[in-house]
Amino acid sequence: MTEQPTSSPAAARLAWVGASLTALLLFFSFGPFGHPLCAFVALVPATLATMLRPDWRTWRRASFVTSWVLWIALLVWLRHVYPPLGWLGLVLLTAYCALYPFVWLLLARWIFPACAGASLPARLLAISGLAGAWGLLEWARSSIFSGFGWLPLAASQTGNPVMLSLCAWAGPIGLSIALVLCNLGLARWIVRLREFQREEASLKPVGPMGWLRRITPELYLGLLPVALAFFAALHEVGTKPHGTKDVRAGIVQTDFDPNAKWDSARLQEHIETIGRLTFDAAAQKPDFVLWPEAALPLSLESEGYLQRLTSLSKAVETPLVIGAIDHRGAGYANGVAIVTEEGLRKPVYAKRHLVPFGEYVPFADFLPLRKVVPISEDCVAGTSVSLLPLTTRRGDTFMAGALVCYEDVFPELAREHALAGADLLIVVTNDSWYGREAGATQHVAHSILASASTHLPMLRCGNAGWSGAINAYGYATPLTELGSIYFRGGKTSAPVQIVPGRGRTFWVRHGDWAVGLGGLLFALTYVWRRRRAA
Repeated sequence: MTEQPTSSPAAARLAWVGASLTALLLFFSFGPFGHPLCAFVALVPATLATMLRPDWRTWRRASFVTSWVLWIALLVWLRHVYPPLGWLGLVLLTAYCALYPFVWLLLARWIFPACAGASLPARLLAISGLAGAWGLLEWARSSIFSGFGWLPLAASQTGNPVMLSLCAWAGPIGLSIALVLCNLGLARWIVRLREFQREEASLKPVGPMGWLRRITPELYLGLLPVALAFFAALHEVGTKPHGTKDVRAGIVQTDFDPNAKWDSARLQEHIETIGRLTFDAAAQKPDFVLWPEAALPLSLESEGYLQRLTSLSKAVETPLVIGAIDHRGAGYANGVAIVTEEGLRKPVYAKRHLVPFGEYVPFADFLPLRKVVPISEDCVAGTSVSLLPLTTRRGDTFMAGALVCYEDVFPELAREHALAGADLLIVVTNDSWYGREAGATQHVAHSILASASTHLPMLRCGNAGWSGAINAYGYATPLTELGSIYFRGGKTSAPVQIVPGRGRTFWVRHGDWAVGLGGLLFALTYVWRRRRAA
């Protein structure tokens, strides 16, 4: 059965309309402007447009252009990073990210129209395989070239506790697959409705078997993950953990200019500011005070700096958990350290997943990239989980797993903390690079997914942007001032409950099994489609 593409102007226009509507709905699926429900229908317009069988040239153009525009709109805050280099990053990185929805739309154009006239098992396989292909592409984007897993489709559900409950079972990518499956089931239902309307228009009599044929099993398959999410959410509500312990952090949001922070002429001013804010954050006697990523441009090897930190911890009668610079070998580590009145406590966590062109320059030994990228010294990646031991004011000891900035975008790092026995996740970041736009809100969505997937609560501190608490189910409580997440101050977070041994969800134990299953279903779909085209 060989398909005949349609080259009519009407089909071409509708192809562009369908792809554009999908891009628009995807944009409004994510924060801060979006709504979780948009993600349930975002892919429907483009998927339905494939049924018109537009010619491949038109479809490729519409798919890539709309995907690129979508990513430009989502990442427009990149222009604030190392200006004017941020503009170059905005063009190149968004073009790269656009390749992934572009490939999926090509697959949808090839597979979805072939469902017409196919058997029920083939149709169910086709939409399952297409959903699995989306998961494979998200996994590839988070892995290839160091990975850029920013805004998986699952990030659209951070305000939807019911769907978030699936993360504990299938992880963030599994939730993305479930959303795509729902979209495809809905699209197949709309196609079937159109077919039934044509039958009625032809005055074709509808007997008992005809009415039975109007049932759309693909829709029920698409709604199955939603039903499972409700059961998972009810299970979470009905589970009452025992032995819970409340933990609160005093959070210091410095709101330093990201470039001025490294200005030696302003160092003393910044030291005095962060000291004052630490006293404010410790006023309500939290269990520890949390500083943002690389809070001050001073190394832990500096005896004077350590003495100042030790004296500050003693003065506020609270341990300090700080984003710090730790020199290691020929470079430095971007880390998290605990300082008490007794001094530096070991171990010091070192960031494991570094940002290319932000913390190191790839291929700098072969290409003169340092002439255009303002990084004179590469950061050294950490090699171990290095859980941080902390003790509450009531004397309860727990283990914290630290993530530095961009690391919360990679849920497997949070999973490694959970497997190592972490009771709590701590994120220190510097979201001031994003400007005061959507970047900070988009970034915290990944922290929410990490907590929902591991069932580990999180305390989060940013130099600017989103700071606050996230409970074990992904419910987030930000710190604000005058209704804004952008402020300078020291405040106490909402309490989070830790439960020893809680972070061993099904996903933590078994990893991204949903990606493997989705890949298998896509492989079977590919074989079916090739045979159908023969």
